[in-house]
Amino acid sequence: MGNQQFHREKGVYGNSLMYFHTPSTAALEQLFYYNYCGLFYCNSLYCIRRADNEFYEPYLFIFVKEGCMYLDYKGRRYEAHKNECLLFDCRLAHCYYAKGDTLFQFIHFGGNISDYYVQRICQNDQYAFTPSNPQDLSAALSRLLVYTGEPVPQEHMISAAIHQLLALCLAGSETHSSLNGQRVIKAVRYMTDHLAEPISLEDIAGQTGLNPSYFSRLFRRYTDTSPYDYLTNLRISHGKMLLITTSESVTSISEACGFGDPVQFTKIFKKKSGFTPLQFRRSHTSA
Repeated sequence: MGNQQFHREKGVYGNSLMYFHTPSTAALEQLFYYNYCGLFYCNSLYCIRRADNEFYEPYLFIFVKEGCMYLDYKGRRYEAHKNECLLFDCRLAHCYYAKGDTLFQFIHFGGNISDYYVQRICQNDQYAFTPSNPQDLSAALSRLLVYTGEPVPQEHMISAAIHQLLALCLAGSETHSSLNGQRVIKAVRYMTDHLAEPISLEDIAGQTGLNPSYFSRLFRRYTDTSPYDYLTNLRISHGKMLLITTSESVTSISEACGFGDPVQFTKIFKKKSGFTPLQFRRSHTSA
């Protein structure tokens, strides 16, 4: 099982919990993993200070359940209150500490695409943030404590729980209910409704009231892709549906998907799916 300790660090109350774990080689190479995680009850005496490269664990995620935590990092001071989070790279100089009686869940983690998630969640140096789904985050961390406390920790379940935790943070960093989120949704609906038409970036951005350059940056932040690539993927997905559900020719389907040239449609379809349109149709047709 994860090595459980009742922590005795300065400023930490005796009913706090910490689980240590040494990840397998497979977990280090393929999965999200944790080195230790826990639940701390602490007071103002709790303070952790480290210099650059003094600590080998990649990332620390803290969720404050009660009280307040401060973080001094990259020349700035961040603070997290009840139902707020801290997320940062422990390999860089940092100091985090409690203000008064504080209860927080935490996990030191790394592996897989942790770098990608941390960069996305903490873009613009937002290392303290308020999630839109604090109960879900706390529940995900509680599940991690359950998994780590098992006699034989299941590293794939732990990896899935860490992945869910990071996905929840990313989903909550900019919700689709926000103004910008609604703009992205409106743009996607416009693309979907005009797949067969030769629409441009200017046409799409015009639906949101934003200039094309700013709109492109906003769209990529929400979808991880450019408006052009997103539109292309919508068109290819529509083409797949038509290939399977109709007997229309490749030329007709290419036109219905906004490709005036069936040669271009075939080229992009194969690049995206690994098959030509006819190969794709045959692979999904019963003998």
